[in-house]
Amino acid sequence: MGKELDLGVKVDESLCIGCCSCEMIAPEVFTIDKNTKSNPKSRVYNKKGAKNQKIINAAETCPTKAIIVDDLEENQRIYPY
Repeated sequence: MGKELDLGVKVDESLCIGCCSCEMIAPEVFTIDKNTKSNPKSRVYNKKGAKNQKIINAAETCPTKAIIVDDLEENQRIYPY
């Protein structure tokens, strides 16, 4: 990926198990919702907080594929494939 794409980044809370791998790789993008008392979930707080490849790498580490990454310009899914 040469040019940075306009990415849409979401966390599907029904799939998220809060393992924090996304937060470890891209803490500028993802955070654990600490206000949730039981079963906290990751969420996106800054979709432009990291370069595209770092966001995609974080998504790929999610064991439940809860992170959805879309190319907003082309209206195409990048991850999960």
